[in-house]
Amino acid sequence: MKPKSVIITLIFTTITIFAFSEKLNIILGEYYPDVYIDNGKLEGFVIDILNEIEKNSDLTFEITVKNWTDAYDTFLNDENYDLIGLIAPTPERKDTLKFYKTVIFVDSFIMTRYDNDYTYEELKNYPVGVLDGSFLIDVLKNEGFKDIRVYQTNESVISDLLNEKLSSAAIEDERIVSHYIIANNLKPDIRYVKVFDSTPLTFASKKNSEKEETLQIFESTLNNVLKSEGFDLIKNLWVGISTSLSVERQKSINRMLITFIIILIGFVVTLVFFYFRNRKMVNTIHKANMRLRNSYKEISDLSHKNKELSEKLVKMYQIFYSFIESEDTKTILNNAIEGLVKLIPEAEAGSIGLITDHQWKIYAAYGFNKEIYNFTIPVDKVIKVGKHVQEVHNLDSFNEDLSMENTNILTKSGATNLASSLIMDLYSKERFIGNISVNSKANMKFSDTSKEVMEIFGRLIEIYMDLKFEEREAIEAYNYSLKKLSDVAERFDMETSEHMNRIGQISYEIAKNLGLDENFAQEIKTYAYYHDIGKILVPIEILRKKGSLNDSEWEVMKKHTEYGADIIGNAEIFKVARNIALYHQERYDGTGYPFGLKGEDIPIEARIVAVADVYDALRTERPYKKAYSHEESMKILLEGDNKTSPEQFDPEVLKVFVKIADKFKNTY
Repeated sequence: MKPKSVIITLIFTTITIFAFSEKLNIILGEYYPDVYIDNGKLEGFVIDILNEIEKNSDLTFEITVKNWTDAYDTFLNDENYDLIGLIAPTPERKDTLKFYKTVIFVDSFIMTRYDNDYTYEELKNYPVGVLDGSFLIDVLKNEGFKDIRVYQTNESVISDLLNEKLSSAAIEDERIVSHYIIANNLKPDIRYVKVFDSTPLTFASKKNSEKEETLQIFESTLNNVLKSEGFDLIKNLWVGISTSLSVERQKSINRMLITFIIILIGFVVTLVFFYFRNRKMVNTIHKANMRLRNSYKEISDLSHKNKELSEKLVKMYQIFYSFIESEDTKTILNNAIEGLVKLIPEAEAGSIGLITDHQWKIYAAYGFNKEIYNFTIPVDKVIKVGKHVQEVHNLDSFNEDLSMENTNILTKSGATNLASSLIMDLYSKERFIGNISVNSKANMKFSDTSKEVMEIFGRLIEIYMDLKFEEREAIEAYNYSLKKLSDVAERFDMETSEHMNRIGQISYEIAKNLGLDENFAQEIKTYAYYHDIGKILVPIEILRKKGSLNDSEWEVMKKHTEYGADIIGNAEIFKVARNIALYHQERYDGTGYPFGLKGEDIPIEARIVAVADVYDALRTERPYKKAYSHEESMKILLEGDNKTSPEQFDPEVLKVFVKIADKFKNTY
């Protein structure tokens, strides 16, 4: 044939092919063995079927491969794609898609590890893994599984199951499991706990497609291919593992035959054989060493993480132990926020703000200057984020409408330019009581672990505050009861509440000037009111007797200290009240009652109230005595009379009282 004729023939053939061939855009979900990429080339069961259709028709295919979820979403939303495969024809999909003749049936199932003894019903309470976009997600929900975890690949589902991160796995196709086990040289240590009805897989197109005629050609050709011997060969190659095992057996026979021939050829060829075999062994050993090195690195990383976790647990224990060790709320919360900041690696500072008298005030802080404790704002100005930890950026933008005074406080305390913060609101019985925050001047994100640690701390602080509120309510109720009993005792003894209040105030001033803690001084002030509460159990005829008491009556009167202690009880929280009631009649020189204690064996609170009680008694008129002036009373305290001597009192307490006594000169 002449060259000119050849060229004309080629041009005509090319034009004919393009004129009569039709192209369909098909999208596939990467899914072994249906379709996968091997060295940049598409391989798999579906690829061979499409090649067979191209050979038996004028159709050509433009193939796109994505992960299954993306492939399905893209197909639904992109008009450029004509076909998707392979896909299960669920009722929901049939509303929008046209499905073609079934290509293959696969068995879907739920499996677990062989050593997992849970029944199918028990497994519903534990995590189950499934491929994202799989029709099995709806099946699992209908079956009653409570913790369904979605994965991007079936391989990662199987891996997490075998590594005990999942209790069970839902798989659409048994071929996936077989391939994974063979590819990773694993023992099949799995058992099926539920096998669902076989699921058909096929191709699908959109209903009312503009390429209806071309799709009819595809459908007709597909039906013919599925009936052909070529499809049987394709199916035998890709379905199940029997073909793979046959191939392996054939390879084994070939290796034996080659070995036999090599032996016959002679010693030299045998040496060559052993050389390559040894080389393979060296490679195997090298790979094993690499795996060992990788395993060692993983173990080292885990060891490092465990060490960090242990250190965090120790720190958390120390912080939580301080909740028990200390009784002061401010100390406890300051320790807590300091510990929290140190546990969160991204944090530089932190604070706890609580609602007091309709104002939000910084109650505990770490990493800021002490001026931060002067920061107070109305409740309606507080940043609220909810009951769970939230990440907030550029905290300054929330404080733009603050007063100049508060702005200056934030500046002086170093609480400005906070780029990144974690904030969590605190609640007590559904009532907002404040919030907790940790902060950094760096613009970054906090890790999930840091958020979880803060969530734990927030919950613990809420529990602690609930207990403190309940404790306060209990104390207030108890104090109310004691006050009412004391009021009754006053009427019996013809003392007044003014007398009780004065003793409390005098005792408080002495305690403060002795340098005692404010909380302790306040307790002494409160419980001094109840020092004679036991008199309610003393017979009224003894209490109101105008003359002197005889010996037996005096013994009964002295019992009022023990009666008072019994009324107050042994609760540790009311220890100060009990000590005052029981020991306020003890004397520093050992001449008091009920036990004749001496010196510092008498609790300091009782030694303080003893001075306040005697001074007030001297200044007060009674049926059996007149009221003394301030000067006369001080002289008796310092020099003594027939009933009182200065040796009866703690010298330090008496010295402090002398310094402050003029405060009470005009009180009576």
